[in-house]
Order: sequence, then structure tokens, then C-alpha cells
Amino acid sequence: MNVEQGRFAPATVAAIAAARQQGITLHLEVLPASAWTALEASPAIPVGRATGQPAKVYVIFDANCPYCADLYRWLQGDAFRGISMRWAPVAFMKQDSAAIADVILAANDPSKALDDYFRTNDLKSDKGYELPSFVMQAKHAQDYTGLMHHLREWGGYAPMIIIRTPAGEVLQVHHDKGEALRLALGLAAAQ
Repeated sequence: MNVEQGRFAPATVAAIAAARQQGITLHLEVLPASAWTALEASPAIPVGRATGQPAKVYVIFDANCPYCADLYRWLQGDAFRGISMRWAPVAFMKQDSAAIADVILAANDPSKALDDYFRTNDLKSDKGYELPSFVMQAKHAQDYTGLMHHLREWGGYAPMIIIRTPAGEVLQVHHDKGEALRLALGLAAAQ
């Protein structure tokens, strides 16, 4: 018996083995079912073509995180558009992270606002996002402390990708890129 068979559902074990045969290592960690409950209770922005369906993937992000922006752009590819995703903001990178998240969440179309934000702002240049001064002075509309607590509990980094498989497993995908990430997200999309 391999190590995965004791930790993962049979379909996940099979996917890990199939990826390994292709020379790809999937870096997955099992989270408790309560993790998914915490994500569902957090403010989040639907992304992708399947926005009206229950989420199968959550991405925890900070609006000022250039890696989050890169991941967002990468996940806009056709291979991922059919997966129902929610992007849940946290605020820890900069003083205006919560204000930016509040503006995006309060937009008439939060999905479009998130898309516009990540497509038009060069976060690597450290210029940040232009916000009206009254937004910076306003009390934040959302409380991000609950999700921040869980983020620290689950590893403390962003972007953090969490998926739920059809078997009900809640899995954290650790820094996979390219084909490994596509295969990991495929676990959530499998029927």
C-alpha cells in the first residue's frame, strides 16, 4: 500500500499515480471538511463560465499579490473556464489590500471588477491600484480576519488554491504550475 491510499480517496490516488507515470508530481494536502465551510462563509467572487454553479475551486488571494495576478491570468485559459471558481480575498500584503477587496466586492459586477483589476494593474511595478481617497478613509465593509486565521492555519501564503473533489475531499494544491495545476484542478472538475 502506498502512502496516498491512506490519505486520499481512491479517485485521487488514481490521479496521483497517473500523473506520476507522466513524470508529474501533484502536491496535495487534505484539509478538514470545515475548511470548505469556512470558504463558503467568506466573501468571494465567482470567476469563469460556470459562475452560477456551486464552487469546486477556491483561490484565496490578496489584491496586491503579483503571484495572485499571474495565477488569475493563467487560469483564464480555456482549459479552466468550465470549472466553477470563487476568489476569496484576504488583506495582509499592504495597507490598502482590504480597501481594494471591498471595492471589487461592492462592484455591480464583482467578476468583471476582479478581471479588470488584474488585467489593468501591474502589481509587479508596486504601483498598486488607484482608489479614491474616500475609500481609503472609509471603514472596511468586509471582515477578512476569519479567513486570514484559516489562511495562517493552512500555510499562510497567497495565492492558495483549495479544491473539493466529487468524493467530498477538500484538498489544498501546493504551488503546482503548468500541467500539474491543470491535473489538480481536474480533480475538482471530474464527475
